Amino acid sequence: MDFNLTEDQKLIRDMVREFAEKELAELAAELDDKREFPKIALKKMGELGLLGLAVPEKYSGGEMDISSVLIAAEELGKACASSAVIFAAHNLVVSRAIAQFGTDAQRNKYLPQLAMGKIIAGISLMEPDCEDEIVDMQLVAARDGDSFMLNGTKRMLLGGANVSLFLIFAKDGGNAIHAFIIEKGAVGFNLGDDEDTLGLRATKCAIATFGNCRIPANALLGDSSAQFDCFHEMREIGKLAISAIGIGIAQTALKLSVEHSWQRRQFDKFIGEFDGLRWMMAQMECDIASARNNLYCAAALKHEGKPATKECAIAKLTASQLAVKATTDAIQIRGGYGYMREYPLERMFRDAKAIEFMLGTPQTQKKIIAEKVMGK
Repeated sequence: MDFNLTEDQKLIRDMVREFAEKELAELAAELDDKREFPKIALKKMGELGLLGLAVPEKYSGGEMDISSVLIAAEELGKACASSAVIFAAHNLVVSRAIAQFGTDAQRNKYLPQLAMGKIIAGISLMEPDCEDEIVDMQLVAARDGDSFMLNGTKRMLLGGANVSLFLIFAKDGGNAIHAFIIEKGAVGFNLGDDEDTLGLRATKCAIATFGNCRIPANALLGDSSAQFDCFHEMREIGKLAISAIGIGIAQTALKLSVEHSWQRRQFDKFIGEFDGLRWMMAQMECDIASARNNLYCAAALKHEGKPATKECAIAKLTASQLAVKATTDAIQIRGGYGYMREYPLERMFRDAKAIEFMLGTPQTQKKIIAEKVMGK
């Protein structure tokens, strides 16, 4: 595995970093405070070609590998986690799923629009009373001639009414998983109120109900025989995307801590001269380096087509816990000011806590890792 960035990856990193620092960082607090979907930021991402990084060139995309898109998500996560989550779901989950598993008709219809940002895509794996996305999935898809009837509820649907296209997973009567591409406005597909979340407030998550929602059979993503593979792949890729955003959050927490430590004085010294605080920041740096290695190791395995279930769980576990700990420590270093809403750390802490449970809690990741380590 080669962890050196290619020239293309460096260009993406630098372009996204410049965009995030100059345009996105200033919007993050306002988007969070108003719970406002980042339409302007996404429009600019589309103009820069960022919304098509995971789309093949023949469909107007950048055809970049997984690591390249993760690099972009990491940079966006440094500035605005909400925008980074929408970017990652659009790119790595929905667009990549259609490119990898979709039919030619589905690719031709959706991928060019997704790549250019003409439509934004969202996804939800959560349901009411759902502990495990597979075992507890209760959204039912019943075959009815040349269509499917969907009945049930999804929670935390990313983007809500601001999104035009959704990737939705459901089970049939035999407990087989099916993935559907559903357009906003489908009869029987109703988007409820936005959920007032603690963090990632600008993602505008919503509750979606399906009441005798009839969709054509060609809305089934790709081949009916590859539905579980699609679900498994999207769940693993989603974990990597969330991990990249968590690492981005942690990096900004460290940056703000270092800056403050050379501005704040106590006992006639900068607080950055006290070993206790220096060691906290040293530990942050070690944890960031470790989590990044876990992330890009898992991404390399995915790129090579090798099994990576355990590695994806490790990446998700370490990166999400890192984000929570780094933001907590950064608040501690800044003292009372870190707890005030006029500073970004309290927003970053709330976003980090959301990152921790998205696509599986720490306990779920530990269960996956333990099963792989212990054989059952």
